[in-house]
Amino acid sequence: MSGVDVSVVIKVFDYANGIISGEIPSGKYIKLAAERFVSDLDREDWEWKFDMVEASRYINFIERVCVHTRGDMAGKAFLLEPWQCFFVGQIFGWVSKDDGHRRFNTAHLFVARKNGKSQLAAAIALAMATLDGDGAPQLVTAATKRDQAKEVFDEICRCVKSSPLLGKRFTVQRAEVKTPRNGVIKPLSSDANTLDGLNLNLAVVDEFHAMKTADLYRVLASSMGSRRSPLMLAITTAGFVADGPCAMFMKAGKTVLEGKKDNDRLLILPYEIDEEDEWDDVSSWRKSNPNLSVSISEEYLGAQCKNAKLYGSRSITEFMVKHLNVFVGSSAVWIPDDDWMSESNCREPRVTHVIDEKASKPVAYLGLDLASTDDITALAVCTGDAERGWGFEMHYFLPQRAIEKRLDKDESSVYLGFEENENVHITPGNVTDYNVIRRMISGHYVEDGQVKYDERNLMEKYLVKGVAYDRWNSLNLIRDLEGDGVPCDPYGQGFASMSFPSKEFEKCALQGKIIHGGDEVLRWMMGNVMLRYDASGNIKPDKSKSGDKIDGVVAAVMAIGEALTFVEEETNDFEFFMAVIGNGNV
Repeated sequence: MSGVDVSVVIKVFDYANGIISGEIPSGKYIKLAAERFVSDLDREDWEWKFDMVEASRYINFIERVCVHTRGDMAGKAFLLEPWQCFFVGQIFGWVSKDDGHRRFNTAHLFVARKNGKSQLAAAIALAMATLDGDGAPQLVTAATKRDQAKEVFDEICRCVKSSPLLGKRFTVQRAEVKTPRNGVIKPLSSDANTLDGLNLNLAVVDEFHAMKTADLYRVLASSMGSRRSPLMLAITTAGFVADGPCAMFMKAGKTVLEGKKDNDRLLILPYEIDEEDEWDDVSSWRKSNPNLSVSISEEYLGAQCKNAKLYGSRSITEFMVKHLNVFVGSSAVWIPDDDWMSESNCREPRVTHVIDEKASKPVAYLGLDLASTDDITALAVCTGDAERGWGFEMHYFLPQRAIEKRLDKDESSVYLGFEENENVHITPGNVTDYNVIRRMISGHYVEDGQVKYDERNLMEKYLVKGVAYDRWNSLNLIRDLEGDGVPCDPYGQGFASMSFPSKEFEKCALQGKIIHGGDEVLRWMMGNVMLRYDASGNIKPDKSKSGDKIDGVVAAVMAIGEALTFVEEETNDFEFFMAVIGNGNV
């Protein structure tokens, strides 16, 4: 690379002025970032200056040496878009007036998916490894999991292999890239064996939103003390953990842009829509997608938006998170009441019955959400399948005292009508009588110290394949049911177990295939549901954040989970015969 073309820095100034003037559509915080840049240029009594030559060196390197590695642009020069120049130019252009070390030791790029952030991060890493001048530079790409950490690392490897100029100075190996001056670039994750002994020039933290804690981030940041101009570079899209470390870091960074806090060493660019913007307003999409019409098309976003409108609810949430860069946590709306109470969903559950020929009974799967003894326990009887729909016969159990306590607080509560509902079973006293639940399921119950049998039970009515139950607080009842011959199956309440049936529940509800017969108690509980998301977009109903009781919904989701995971036990007729006759002697 010969000569420094400082004219490329003009794009940095033009972009900032275009944002401030409104010529370039932007969100509130990108406008504040542009105003901050322009304001800082005019500061005189200050330790920092903007060095156009330094900014140009790094921009020139990326545009002359780095190349695109995928799609139609593969092999062509990586010419930075104005917004990318604004980011790169500031990272490397702001330096100390005294000794030239860089101002920004932390840079956060917050931008929607498919806007080329991984490629940009890879180019920055290659530029720093070449131009910084440190001996034995050490650079890492980091994430919670190794596979994610390799996203940027693999882009670095592809760029080295695709660029003849880089190929002469860098060596790609299986688990690392050798750089000039005996340096190295490695992928690193929080599940690595050790994070000790690091002496980093650069840490690229990819998809920061997926980190449950800031531990890895802090370890990496603390390893940079001996380097002259180190950089913590976080690149991320929004996520589903609105109270996680990424969201908190972004919130803190925004206070710097707002002028509420000072941090001259932090560069942050949050590309996101504004609070007042409608999620399906095409004109607002460029605010979160600065690479619109370059690496992501308006047609693609339009198709994603159309799908979100078609499926509603969580699909809209995912569109907002992935493409509009909005953090959405457990307060996300799930299934609108109009969809829940559609004519199709309000059919009688018996339309979903699948009759077992041998037993001459409908096949059923049960979900039992067993509450504390002074609260609502919900039992969901699930019939059908994904094709014809899932039918639900619901039962609710609670003590009389719980109703009285609730009505003391709210005379208009839905509890007022519980005594009139045939599927609400109220037991005398202060606690739910689990004996009533046992009688409902297996027919067995204890009265006057004797075990009796009621033929009007679910095991007689259905061919019950399995009862999914939460291990918490269920030991005695489950022990009795298993003794009665009821097939019980412990069912986890984490994302791993609850997400896939929750998504099936949602999809079918929107398709008119959650057939509940207009159950008013379940409708009330459905209206209370708030979802909890994990970093990967898995979902589950969240009791702790929901407005009121959701036990029936949880039981229904568990029942669907039981149906979807049930595996019929195979029986070997010959082995059974041999066991009966004993020792193989006929």
